[in-house]
Amino acid sequence: MRVLMISIDKGLVGANPLGDVIERHKRYGEFVEVLDIIVLCKRGFKRQQWSERVRAYPTNSLSRWFYYIDGVRLGRKLFGKKGYDLIVTQDPFVTALIGLSLKRKFGAKLLIHFHGDFRRFLRSVINQADAVRVMSLGQKEYLVRAGVAADKICVISTPVEVARFEYWKDEEGAVLDSSNRQLFEEYDFVLMVGRKDRVKDFDTLFRALNLVAERRGRVGLCLLGNYTAVEAYRNGLSPAVKLIAVPFVQTKDLPAYYRACRLTVLSSYSESFGKVLVEANASGRPVVATATTGAKEIVKDGHNGFLVNIGDAKALAEKIMYLLDRPEEAKQMGRRGQLLVREKFGDNTRKVINLWRELVK
Repeated sequence: MRVLMISIDKGLVGANPLGDVIERHKRYGEFVEVLDIIVLCKRGFKRQQWSERVRAYPTNSLSRWFYYIDGVRLGRKLFGKKGYDLIVTQDPFVTALIGLSLKRKFGAKLLIHFHGDFRRFLRSVINQADAVRVMSLGQKEYLVRAGVAADKICVISTPVEVARFEYWKDEEGAVLDSSNRQLFEEYDFVLMVGRKDRVKDFDTLFRALNLVAERRGRVGLCLLGNYTAVEAYRNGLSPAVKLIAVPFVQTKDLPAYYRACRLTVLSSYSESFGKVLVEANASGRPVVATATTGAKEIVKDGHNGFLVNIGDAKALAEKIMYLLDRPEEAKQMGRRGQLLVREKFGDNTRKVINLWRELVK
């Protein structure tokens, strides 16, 4: 099976990747003959070969207005050299338009992913796809209400290597340096993993942590992503909150941070899935999340974590304090979370590959 993917994730062509995007695609490559990825991006990137079967090709466009033209041109060039059985697109917008153009030209099957909780999409393009993959049941229900045929929609969330987080062991403290280790012992740290993006609603997160610091003190925020400490304090985080901001973390080091923190928070106002919640539970830690479509797929309120209303900083703070003040109950929630995510999300790579094979067959 030969697969052409169309993506907007610049981590695949050399930008700092967040999470396991490269490892995830290398695993896909183990099950196919070829996995080539066109990445829509501006100039300055180089072709990358991540494994014997996985390669990423940047469009190096003059601006985003040229993404469609450059994506189609590059796709036709690659099809002419290699030929593909399946086209997979990351979203129902420009990547899907490129995929549809290539489908019409070369006759390959087209699978459109909804890697975001999109409430608007190009319906005419969706109707011409061979299948649609969404990350949660809530997304599927929305699409069905919007007129997409239910039998065209498959629910498979983003694969997470659950065992890597569940069975991780600290190898002689190689990840966290001595100064950070001391801080983690002195303060009750909450973890947030995510890029500096409006959808993550850092404003609500900061207001919630400020309330926690005001009421109980000695709380810390460990921020993994591209948010700096200067930006966080400038944008509303109280100096009373001890902050550790880590701009780039290698995938293999992520479990150390989940284990070092007491719980993980996700304050987004929109999530199609919420992979960090699965990783946190797999690490044995409870979670507190806003009730997005994706979070409701993962978190059973009061079982492996808590759900609060989107944008409600006070409720977020109360649930954080509840878990910090009850370490044994938090530990039990974390254990229940391990069992839940192992059963529900432990084999999603094979589910994705099986979907590809069914479409091609």
